[in-house]
Amino acid sequence: MIADLERDLARCIREYVDGRQEALTDALSLVSLPSAFPGLVRDIMSDADRFADVVRRSVVHPNGFAKIVLLTSPGYRLRLHVWRDGGEAAADFRESIHNHRWDFAATVVAGAYRHQEFQESEGGTSFFGYCYRPAEDGRSYRLVPVGTQTLRCVFDARLAQGCRYTMSSMVLHRVVPDFAQPPVSLVLEGPHQPAAVDVFTEHDLELRASVPFVSLSVKSLRRHLSAVAALPAFSLGSS
Repeated sequence: MIADLERDLARCIREYVDGRQEALTDALSLVSLPSAFPGLVRDIMSDADRFADVVRRSVVHPNGFAKIVLLTSPGYRLRLHVWRDGGEAAADFRESIHNHRWDFAATVVAGAYRHQEFQESEGGTSFFGYCYRPAEDGRSYRLVPVGTQTLRCVFDARLAQGCRYTMSSMVLHRVVPDFAQPPVSLVLEGPHQPAAVDVFTEHDLELRASVPFVSLSVKSLRRHLSAVAALPAFSLGSS
């Protein structure tokens, strides 16, 4: 099962590199089929070595969700993002505005969130800017202050279950989760681009040293995978 998916993903990524822009979305569509995704999760959970690899790659993301890296290769990474109802504190949480080192395709498989995109603008809102620098071992990161920048929101839409989109590595964006309907999304990273990663926040984070990533526990990972595999988006039409 996993070997077939990895082969198909690698083929689509090669087509994307060769210039077929739709190939990234096609690749994600293959994974998110009700006939494919539950089997992928079952294979990961039943294979001790694969499950251990996923545990090592998965963290509690600083932007407020569980980042579960299901598959990885030199040309792509398949990530599952799971938000949970954070209670009263969640209402005050704001994900950072950021871009990435890679283009990606995403699909909302449960719940909903607002997707916002931003551009530099003299008439915008002032944000604190940082350059994101991950450690070579992937276990920590630094946010190097680069001064303030004014940004303006140029796109703001509510995306619910079934919505799919692609995003360039250069686009500044953020997600505002709907905690009344905690979202789950599948994200497929394309090949890394030679792009800087910029991060903008409403308040000075005052981070002057490396920040370790928080690992996702084995118990949490099993709970998330079991719950997501049972979602209607994946169970409908599956055998």
